[in-house]
Amino acid sequence: MNTSSPDPSPDLGTAPGARAVALIRAALGTLVASERRVAEVVLADPRAVIGSTASQLGSRADTSATTVIRFARNVGFGGYQELAIALAVAEPSLDTVPALSPTDSPAETLRGVAALAQHAVGSIADSVDPEAFAAAIRAFSGARHTIAVGAALTGPVAEDLAFRLTHLGHPADAPTDAQIQWIRAQQLGPGDVCVAILHGGTYPHVVEVAREAKAAGASVIAITSFARTPLAELADIALVVGGTTARSGMDAWGSRLAYLATIDALLIALTNTDPAGYRARLERIGDRIERDLL
Repeated sequence: MNTSSPDPSPDLGTAPGARAVALIRAALGTLVASERRVAEVVLADPRAVIGSTASQLGSRADTSATTVIRFARNVGFGGYQELAIALAVAEPSLDTVPALSPTDSPAETLRGVAALAQHAVGSIADSVDPEAFAAAIRAFSGARHTIAVGAALTGPVAEDLAFRLTHLGHPADAPTDAQIQWIRAQQLGPGDVCVAILHGGTYPHVVEVAREAKAAGASVIAITSFARTPLAELADIALVVGGTTARSGMDAWGSRLAYLATIDALLIALTNTDPAGYRARLERIGDRIERDLL
């Protein structure tokens, strides 16, 4: 894989708190249960780490200090103190993840969901690797054809990407049938692109489609929430958007919003590579739409 998971030795001098949170989110899918509990405590309230010992944080996560230290190392830090320092440096800018409850009123639910959506989208600039982002733009720009595939909630995201690429003059499709996805992947070749969009990065069929596309010579771009998953490891370019720990069953939903925002950014950046050319294409489409409405 050319560009994928976060740097295992993060630069604590550049947005250290945000970078720490992004590293934790990206690693969620690979943590064991006890380490994930620690991650959930930290992500729910990053300030909880500041001034707490590993033992105190472990108690909050119903685990041991040893697990906390192992967690810090597994998400990319030298140890717990390095993680705590990264969060302490950026303490004023740290946000807490809003929580939803079955006892919330309709108004509270509306505000909570809006806050979760804002949190999911607001974190993408810290979690997506800029080099991988730029590489994805280059891949789209030079692609002969792109197929986009997903599963469940990410299926519509794949369709949105294919529609908008085609709208910009880059041929693309997003087959929804599993067998057709596999067949289309085999029909790709060098110069083509396969975009696989998965929250967890482990759904076997989509991973297999990406593997077939890569074997056929196409470039594989993954848009996913977690690093070090089968999809992220397989991809030539991995855009790790970063997962959430919303305990209401909305973690995949929040990630879907983040994927859509990431795609928005990709396509706008793509049009910025040739503003006049893309403007002319969109004006022609706009003229046709206006004629159809007459």
